[in-house]
Amino acid sequence: MTNSSSQDSKDVLYYFVDEAGDPKLFGRRDEVVVGNDGVSKYFMLGKLDVADPAALHEDLEALRVELLTDPYFKDVPSLQPERRKTALAFHAKNDLPEVRRAVYKVLLKPAHELEFSVVIRDKMELVA
Repeated sequence: MTNSSSQDSKDVLYYFVDEAGDPKLFGRRDEVVVGNDGVSKYFMLGKLDVADPAALHEDLEALRVELLTDPYFKDVPSLQPERRKTALAFHAKNDLPEVRRAVYKVLLKPAHELEFSVVIRDKMELVA
C-alpha cells in the first residue's frame, strides 16, 4: 500500500515568477503618468517552468564558481563578494554582457527542460 499523500516527483511543478515594469498608472492628482520619466509603458509578468531545479541550481553554481575564479572578471565590482551582487546571485541588471551570455548558455541546455511564458500589457490601453 502506498501513502496517498506522497507524490511522484513528476507530479510536482517548479516555477519561478518575475515582473518587469511597474503597475503605476496614475499620479497623486489622478493624472495619467504612463510613459513619463521613471514610469514604464508596459507591465510584464513572466513564469519559468523548471523540470529539475536542483540540476539547474547545480549548473548555475558551477558557472558562478567558474566566473569568480576567472582572472578576466577579477576587477568586476558585481563579482566581488562584499558587494553582494553576482557573486551571490545572478541578476541581469547587475551582470556584464559576458556573464549574461554565460547564464543564457546554461539556461538553454536541453537537459533543463525550461519553458517560459509571459503576459505583456500595454498600460496606455488601460487609461485610454
